[in-house]
Amino acid sequence: MCAGSGPGISFKGFRTLSKRFFWNGGTILQFTPEGIRPGVMSTLAMQIDKYSVGYLSYQGGIRQIFSTQVIRETEKNRYNFSIQVGLPHSYVLMQYTRKLISQELKLRIALKAGTFGGVIEYGAEKKISKFSNLAFSVVCGVPAGVKLKIRLTRASQTYSFPIHLCEEVMPAPVFYATIVPLVLYIVVKKGFVEPFIKEEKSKKLEKQKQDNFNKLLEKRREAMAAQELMQATYNRIRDEESNKKGLVIINAIYGKIIKDASQQGDMEISNDVVDVTIPVQCLVKDSKLVIHERTKSELPGFFDPALGEEKMLHIIYTYHDEPHEVTVADHEPVRLPKTCSLMAKKLQFT
Repeated sequence: MCAGSGPGISFKGFRTLSKRFFWNGGTILQFTPEGIRPGVMSTLAMQIDKYSVGYLSYQGGIRQIFSTQVIRETEKNRYNFSIQVGLPHSYVLMQYTRKLISQELKLRIALKAGTFGGVIEYGAEKKISKFSNLAFSVVCGVPAGVKLKIRLTRASQTYSFPIHLCEEVMPAPVFYATIVPLVLYIVVKKGFVEPFIKEEKSKKLEKQKQDNFNKLLEKRREAMAAQELMQATYNRIRDEESNKKGLVIINAIYGKIIKDASQQGDMEISNDVVDVTIPVQCLVKDSKLVIHERTKSELPGFFDPALGEEKMLHIIYTYHDEPHEVTVADHEPVRLPKTCSLMAKKLQFT
């Protein structure tokens, strides 16, 4: 059932014709003061290859339209070429979309020419949150003039803001239609969205810490108890490694450690860390430390001191009485001594 220009009823169907062909179509009966206006829609589609699909469509009755379309879509690119012949307009459309997956951004450009005139449209679409997308596009053409389209999509809701800037194509409106949305986006993102997201994340982490406070204390007690049981093993391994000038762990901490990219070697250490010198030394065997790719909070004598946040392991050690320092991410494997340390030692003896 439908309404708008008058009540109507429609029937739609779909059928797979073969491995590469399928069809969908239907009919519509629209009831108007002038009488019943029938319409028909039919589309034949073909899977050309792994990434390409072709469509052949016909729409008759209320509007007479015949169109063909080829769409090719890969992981990073989307191409669309279509031709439409009919009433009230016929046109040719070429469209290209570039997908920047890592930045969750899509860039589009389209050329459209037909009996109504010609237009060029370009724009971008950005994912601004888990359920929201923001898109803007600039349309320049004859006789359309210059238009700015802004669209916000949140879940199943779409908010559109078409702005007609001028009747003719002129440089100034095109420039402002392109630059102003970018400037507004940067201002809103840096001034409102990012601080809001950061504050919400901070509140969520704080609530998570409060909810898991007793659990965190229990995990800390278990880790400290495990380290006490390791004390004798720690003393033995440390003495053995010290006597043969092997791998001696001077200090090791695990938790929320922030590296300062502006200054080499500088780090910001929060209160959400735990001293793991004893369990790390106990993992040393034959002057080698190997920790496989896994979260280190599962290792004996460890626990998670910073729930929901990124954690790192920082180790200060000596090998052949030479001091070394290394910092690795939570799931990053560890192999000590580093190959570069061994190479440097070999060069000293040659």
